Amino acid sequence: MKDEYKPKTDLQKVAYLVEECGEVLAAAGKTLRWGLDSCNPELPPEERETNRDWLRRELVDLERAIGLAREVLDAPEPFLT
Repeated sequence: MKDEYKPKTDLQKVAYLVEECGEVLAAAGKTLRWGLDSCNPELPPEERETNRDWLRRELVDLERAIGLAREVLDAPEPFLT
């Protein structure tokens, strides 16, 4: 992520979490509808990726956002007990 896009305030970090959750939901929804190995035919061929790769990429972004949210919430350890 470019430095200028990194969330800096606590509210920006929470907003980033919400945004990434939405992107994971979108990728998971398309995956359920069209399958893991499908891709968006409306994208130019050089920009296409499978739903599997899209969902994987979005999960990585969500994990980063969860880490920032943990900092805001003073919860550095995983929430699962």
